[in-house]
Amino acid sequence: MSSNNNLFDVNGKVVIVTGANRGNGLAISEGLVELGAKVIRVDKKFDKTIGSNDIVFDLKEISKIKILVDGIVDRYGSIDGLVNNAGVSVPAQDPYDDNEAYNTTFNINLHAPFKLCAEVCKVMARSGCGSIVNITSLGAKLGFPNNPSYQMTKSALQQLTKAIAYDWGPKGIRINNICPGYIKTKMTEKSFNDEVLNKDRLDRMLIKRWGEPEDLVGPTVFLLSNASSYITGSDVVVDGGWLSGGL
Repeated sequence: MSSNNNLFDVNGKVVIVTGANRGNGLAISEGLVELGAKVIRVDKKFDKTIGSNDIVFDLKEISKIKILVDGIVDRYGSIDGLVNNAGVSVPAQDPYDDNEAYNTTFNINLHAPFKLCAEVCKVMARSGCGSIVNITSLGAKLGFPNNPSYQMTKSALQQLTKAIAYDWGPKGIRINNICPGYIKTKMTEKSFNDEVLNKDRLDRMLIKRWGEPEDLVGPTVFLLSNASSYITGSDVVVDGGWLSGGL
């Protein structure tokens, strides 16, 4: 156990963050950089540069993920953390009969994190330590309308976390989920800007405000640091109390 002085220390840690161009991924990346982590941001494009460690990569290219990870290891020598943040919710005219939307959702939300975890775990096992954070969703735990592919992938990602915790825990690798509620991002702007939908969601929150991307920084730092050294296979819910609400 580390001393209390550096429980939450991520300084110098090499951390990959996917979907890091905007929203939650950008906020998490900026928070980690501010605390001294060496953050490798991965996204298919970048509108804002926060360092020299941005990698343009389309996560739908599942077969090339090993090349991505190998390149990071060649440059940095090791990987201490991985934040699987990238996620999509693809509009579909018929969510039960749209193969393109279905395939895109599964590739980004599930297949890419699975492959990244598989490759990164092999790297982390060499040093006997490492922490992975998967960003899931309330949709992994509750039913929501007209978006079955999104909920399927986030639920599967939640369970993948527990499987990896079981298989790789003996190698010193920890993995946990962060389950966000309604955070103000591009994905949720339609609900946020609709007066009726906004109120409906706000009424379900015990903390009476929508989440901000910055609300995910603290939980991510906690799970990547020694402060959570005896936690793996767990869900950290960051939802303003949505799941805990009753009548």
